[in-house]
Amino acid sequence: MRLPFLFTLGCLAIVLLPSSALRAQHVAPAVASSAAATATSPAASPATQPIPDPAAFVAQQFGSSFTVDPKVPPIFGDLEGDGHEDVVLVATSATPLLSQEQFHFKVEDPYDGYFGTGDVKITSTFTLHFDGSARAILVVFNWRQPQVQDPKLQAKHPTKFVLINTPFDTLSVNKNKMTLKKKSVQAMETVDSTKLHSLLFWDGKHWHWSGQDMEGDEPLMPRRN
Repeated sequence: MRLPFLFTLGCLAIVLLPSSALRAQHVAPAVASSAAATATSPAASPATQPIPDPAAFVAQQFGSSFTVDPKVPPIFGDLEGDGHEDVVLVATSATPLLSQEQFHFKVEDPYDGYFGTGDVKITSTFTLHFDGSARAILVVFNWRQPQVQDPKLQAKHPTKFVLINTPFDTLSVNKNKMTLKKKSVQAMETVDSTKLHSLLFWDGKHWHWSGQDMEGDEPLMPRRN
């Protein structure tokens, strides 16, 4: 009587064992696959910078004669008042006028222009201000779009600028907007070593500098605290 029972038990074990092994084969690869996915999936990366390499961007847009100031990150705002994002960078150059025809940008000096001498062919040769304003302010309108390379169009409607001789210790874009010629534009705000607050703004044709604490200059917009 034991032999049939043992034979039946053995057959049952043979039937159940492959099923168990098969389940193990399916489970084990699934675990291994999950572990592999965890190991190969990239970790959540920090938000990508709009301009990951400012030095390369400046070299591409303005030429190798400009050296980015690494202490001042790119600043963004709508300086033209057209609803598109513009970018501001700070760089130094001993020859800011040298590559303007090759790279189709316009050099302006709104600071010295405020005091009556805005010809950059003259003011670019001035002895550099002792307060460190050798730095130039670089502006690219609608920087996310490809820049127009036609010299005639760029001369008529410039989209890239180098602003020289403006003294500043800090530079920012004021969140408040000012209305100029029926456009709402943002202005750059600077503070120099004497704590003078000033604004740099685009009127559609030229850049202007305005000292916000100077006698005779009315504040154009609320100062950022």
